[in-house]
Amino acid sequence: MTLRIERITSVYEALPAQLNPLLDEGDAWDAEQGQRYLASPDNALFLAFIDAVAVGFATAHRLQRFDRRKAEVLLYEIGVDEAWQRRGAARALIQAVLDWGRQTGADTLWVLTEDDNAAAMALYAATGGTADPPGTTLFAYPLAQGDGGAGA
Repeated sequence: MTLRIERITSVYEALPAQLNPLLDEGDAWDAEQGQRYLASPDNALFLAFIDAVAVGFATAHRLQRFDRRKAEVLLYEIGVDEAWQRRGAARALIQAVLDWGRQTGADTLWVLTEDDNAAAMALYAATGGTADPPGTTLFAYPLAQGDGGAGA
């Protein structure tokens, strides 16, 4: 069993078939959006392979800052096929994102998860992450057309 992590920088024919089974139900590779995502040097897509089988993925975004902190990386999403979990793929994916962040000049990496997601909490703690203090809350604003938005 050989585990390898690959940063995907361009679309190839097998990519959708490799990635789609790893995505949440209802999500699928979109050719236009996927190409747009991969075209930006501030986005990263990593695939984990065990032997020749794609078993996991991670997406990340480099967020440029305007102060001395330079940049930070948001680990946006990580997933490993249930049949392949607990074989080091998630840890290796996080390490790949950390390495990419260092290479791009970022000084911190952060990720959001729910407190009741025990597997994610354990993974992030085991790979060196530290939790924010209790009380941190994420607010989301939908930006879809016709959403009413602020001031409506």
